Amino acid sequence: MMRAIAAALLLTIGCSSSGGDDGDKPPVLEITSPARGTLADGETVSVTGRVTDESFASVRVTVGGVEVPTAVDGTFQTTVPVMNGIAIIETHAIDDHGHDVRDVRAVLAGSLAPTDGTSVGKVGARAGVAALRAIGNAIGAQAKMINFTQAAQALNPVYNNTGCLGATINITSINLSDLAVALAPKPNILSTDVTISNLDVRLAANFKVACIGGSTTITLKATKAKVHGDLGASIAAGKIATSLPAATVTFENFSIDVGGVPGAIESLLKDQARDGVARALESAIKSKVPPIANNALAGLVAKPLSTSILGADTSISVTPTKVSLSSDELFVGLDTKVRITGGEGGTALTTPTTVTPDAMGQTQGLGVALDDDIANQLLAGLWSADAFDMSIAIDTIPALGALLDDDARTIDVKLALPPTVSTASGELELAIGDAMLTIRDEFGTEVQSIALSLRTTLEAEPSQSGKILLTVGTPTVYAQVVAESAAVDEPLEDSQVEAIVTGAWGLVSVKADDALSNLPLPTIAGVQLGAPTVEAGDGFVLADIPLQ
Repeated sequence: MMRAIAAALLLTIGCSSSGGDDGDKPPVLEITSPARGTLADGETVSVTGRVTDESFASVRVTVGGVEVPTAVDGTFQTTVPVMNGIAIIETHAIDDHGHDVRDVRAVLAGSLAPTDGTSVGKVGARAGVAALRAIGNAIGAQAKMINFTQAAQALNPVYNNTGCLGATINITSINLSDLAVALAPKPNILSTDVTISNLDVRLAANFKVACIGGSTTITLKATKAKVHGDLGASIAAGKIATSLPAATVTFENFSIDVGGVPGAIESLLKDQARDGVARALESAIKSKVPPIANNALAGLVAKPLSTSILGADTSISVTPTKVSLSSDELFVGLDTKVRITGGEGGTALTTPTTVTPDAMGQTQGLGVALDDDIANQLLAGLWSADAFDMSIAIDTIPALGALLDDDARTIDVKLALPPTVSTASGELELAIGDAMLTIRDEFGTEVQSIALSLRTTLEAEPSQSGKILLTVGTPTVYAQVVAESAAVDEPLEDSQVEAIVTGAWGLVSVKADDALSNLPLPTIAGVQLGAPTVEAGDGFVLADIPLQ
């Protein structure tokens, strides 16, 4: 993929226009500030330079499309506003003979933060009513596997009165045909209803009537046993922790059979058996369901990541900071930090964002919002670790052989600024500022040096295979030949560049798709998730993942 990107960067070289009579020399434009690779922690940038013209023609200077006065010695200075992110500063020197000399360079402007692993990016996860319903179904499938007999036997005897009119009752088995869990969000709680179908409980009783002992079996049946409680959710030890402090049990179509006992004890056995079974079910649900729910809801908390990206050791830590419940959703807020080994000395664009439930309210499935600071911390850390730098042999990219000078053997790529991702325009946008391309001959001598900046949109859509498909838009390209030796015979023509740009960026898109298709979609509580739709929000990227 990186080789394809390098090819795309090289092949998007544009040519500055210089009209006029060949006998006239164009003006000489020198920009003294900002230097390439400048970081501008603010909203404006000062541009200074000097223009000279050996033909004594009248020259006017524009910066960002606005004419700037020049002093007698040709110097000029102006201040230009810049937006957060990669800002392109384009300066023109135009003489009255028709020559137009251009300088184009990039700065990284806005609020900046270090890439030392201390900057915090925000993540939000939202499960709405439909998502919680699906998660409840998955919890029910797991809860059905609870060994209710074992859980109840741990509570035996469920009734114990050894008096002369008393009994000791033990549960011997609990069977059921099905179990379902329904979750419904309410302010500060998850209303939880557990429905047990075709409950069949067997009990054994030893009893005394007038101090004369006996024994019997008891059978309790109900078409449905319903356990209701309110799950609370909080953050504990870096995880979502649920609790079910209280629950109530009711039976539908209830029957109880006590065989062969004196009438004086029958009512007591029935009442105590029923109460004992209710307590056993309540205890099992209160103790077993919260851990199952914790496991199911853990998918809302992204797991820490340690991996190698572009050859650089990368770690991303995730810390849950907030969980809230309303009548519409369960929301989890998380803090993330990115650290790249060797990339601690970089600087990243930061646009402080608060990810709130309201900002994610339109999601229909599982909503995940990622602060674009996370991507910018990652990109800037990799940039600081020189992970984007490379040297490529020309003969490994055959298409370049026909375009570059015969002496060209290698291309060195070094980014003067970290790439940035932004959602400020309402679209997901990637920008690269002043990628410096140095073309060398077989002896390592510089043949040509080119500065390249570009901006392009990114669109993420689900593919037919249920993965993420990344579409790279047609880039807006700013390129300048900074230096070239006498060995360069012919510059590229605009028509060549335009045709090559389309093909090269198509190649980048395919490679990006291949990389993303290897990323597994998350799983939550055994629920199968569909392919997400992704869109840009205000300072974050929002993914809506359907639950199937």
